[in-house]
Amino acid sequence: MRIRRSKPVDSFTIIPNGTLRDERLSYCARGVLAELLSRPENWETNADSISERARKHRDVVGEGRRAIRAAFAELEAAGYMVRKRERVPKGQKGGGDFVTVLEVYDVPQERSHGGTADATSIRVTSIGGTSMSGTSSRRTDVRSTEDEDAGYEHSASLAAAREGEDAHARELRRAELLRLYEAANQLDNERLRRHLLAFERKRPVIYRECRQAALGQIGGEQGGRQLMAGPDGVRAIDLLSFKYALQHYAGRLPDWLVKLPR
Repeated sequence: MRIRRSKPVDSFTIIPNGTLRDERLSYCARGVLAELLSRPENWETNADSISERARKHRDVVGEGRRAIRAAFAELEAAGYMVRKRERVPKGQKGGGDFVTVLEVYDVPQERSHGGTADATSIRVTSIGGTSMSGTSSRRTDVRSTEDEDAGYEHSASLAAAREGEDAHARELRRAELLRLYEAANQLDNERLRRHLLAFERKRPVIYRECRQAALGQIGGEQGGRQLMAGPDGVRAIDLLSFKYALQHYAGRLPDWLVKLPR
């Protein structure tokens, strides 16, 4: 194979070879990453918007929603995307509300600090609709931060109380979780997404923690990367994220999170 390169003087993007050759990523995910890195700061898009553009310009051969969502999930799991919730500045449209911002990097980021000094990054604002995770990125009312604080306090109190529970009570809780997990397995994709949407709106911080835990678990398992890149990748991540939420709220499930059949 002969490689012929041009020498552009403008309108070009520099991407490390290690990124373009990252074997953890599918070729679709690498292409999506290159597309995002070529865009200007604060470009507004999401997985579904990219899919719609692909179908518009390439008709039925354009990548569908499932493929692009899976690519976004791969990039998040590999550290090329970092999701953040930020408040819209006062004076701007929607001032005081929260939006989901995806920080896209040209090298993988450590989850502990979400960035490195020598990395090139852009910020992609996830517009209303479906975000990288397959759930809505619509604005969350400012009151949600107060709800999260209350949730953390409640979680701490619950954790302390559980220390004194006997084995019988723990076994009952485990049996209830298993029942909920099985009921969650029966949810279709649309209903599962509605539950996750409610979770993200009400508790965005805890939602992100559950999703990161799901991505870390699936990505760390044998064949996990292939699963996330495949047709069932988005559902696998959504379902495990929801099960982490059930575990987090075990014994005190709020109505807005889930109403599963008994």
